[in-house]
Amino acid sequence: MSAHPTPEFEATFAAISERLRQRIGHRLLTVSRVLPHEPSVERIYSSQPEAYPIHGRKPRDTTEWTALMERGECFVANHPDHFGPHFSDLPAIVGQGLGAVINIPILDGRRMLGTLNLLDKAGAYGGPVLDACLAVRDQAKEGFFQHEQWIAQRPA
Repeated sequence: MSAHPTPEFEATFAAISERLRQRIGHRLLTVSRVLPHEPSVERIYSSQPEAYPIHGRKPRDTTEWTALMERGECFVANHPDHFGPHFSDLPAIVGQGLGAVINIPILDGRRMLGTLNLLDKAGAYGGPVLDACLAVRDQAKEGFFQHEQWIAQRPA
């Protein structure tokens, strides 16, 4: 038995990543949680942890994108020009050869838990992608609840 078993939420998000990779494709999937009482988000899962490590934080700006996420609406952009104004880390994203993004907000009622963030080459998300994205919302919500439970149970 491993000294540090994989937290349940990591397995949940890895399964979502694989499901979305098979259905619509992605080069990178990250999961960001909204930090309570802080104006920032924290990466809690990454399909490429060496390039996009977990625990990375970004400020949570108040933009059109933020309002869209809080309303529970997905964001799809197929070129950096379409999402660049909303992403402070655009140079790093483009530097990895990524140019298309899908952000899937995960809410519990009106409470914003966080987002699933799929990235791929420019133009990758031109087809019908939203049904596949929306199909993982309940599973993703469960992953966020598992993460909250993991935080509550870990030693201080």
